[in-house]
Amino acid sequence: MSQVKLNIIANFTGKAWTALMSLAFIPLYIKFLGIEAYGLIGFFATLQALFGLLDLGLSSTLNRELARYSAQQGQEQKMRDLVRTLETIYWGMAILISVTVISIAPFIAEYWIKAENLSVETVQQSVVLLSIAIAFQWPLSFYSGGLMGLQRQALYNVLNSGLATLRG
Repeated sequence: MSQVKLNIIANFTGKAWTALMSLAFIPLYIKFLGIEAYGLIGFFATLQALFGLLDLGLSSTLNRELARYSAQQGQEQKMRDLVRTLETIYWGMAILISVTVISIAPFIAEYWIKAENLSVETVQQSVVLLSIAIAFQWPLSFYSGGLMGLQRQALYNVLNSGLATLRG
């Protein structure tokens, strides 16, 4: 099977599995957490989407440049340097995002999220934990771009599907 066909199948299968896992666990979340706590998961998803805009095209840049370098002989050191440079920027931004959200967590818990059955302290602790989770999950798009640029879609989709299953 050609690399292109394998990549297409891997991408389709990985996206389908991730979507299925996202939908399959919603009833369980609501049953065990309650609708208000599930709303915090929606808040988390919203924050992830908003902070995804702060990618600033770095994952796409990594994708393009790794694809270009991988097609040329003797570019391994340039590839490593590029990944390390962009990785440092990306992780720095992840830490900045997390610290910012943690610092405004009391405001979010008291004035933004209007919980009736959850205490302000519980919501604040949840926002802090969510911000830490975002700091670790946000760089995944960077590494995904790298794997895609190296034509490693099958590996990316296996990892992504496994993470989607574990998140559930």
